[in-house]
Amino acid sequence: MNIQDKKVLIVERDTGIANMIRAILGIVNIQVLHVQLGQDAIDELDNQPIGMIIGESLMPDMSGYDLLKHVRGNSKTEQVPFLMLIPEGETRHETLPKEQAADRYITKPFTARKVLDIVKEFIVYKGL
Repeated sequence: MNIQDKKVLIVERDTGIANMIRAILGIVNIQVLHVQLGQDAIDELDNQPIGMIIGESLMPDMSGYDLLKHVRGNSKTEQVPFLMLIPEGETRHETLPKEQAADRYITKPFTARKVLDIVKEFIVYKGL
């Protein structure tokens, strides 16, 4: 499977933020899927190859940390890089054991450059 076969899954309740991330990733021709709920993300992970997940920590149906725990607990998805979008001032991630932590955290609001640099690090340079 090559890089063009994999997509970045955005799990974000705010469609404006999701569309901004989609536009950012479109610059480097990365395919994007967007869902608003954690359960929908789990369904997508079961149905197609995902190269990376960008998920927010606060979702209507589960926390981003619950989604991350599901991803890391599944042998099919445990190696998928996870970028967590967190609100300013959130510190929960600082106390998590390494095996339960996301690969990277970005505080909202964030810059387009920050997202693009992290995605390129995992998708382009590491070939995931």
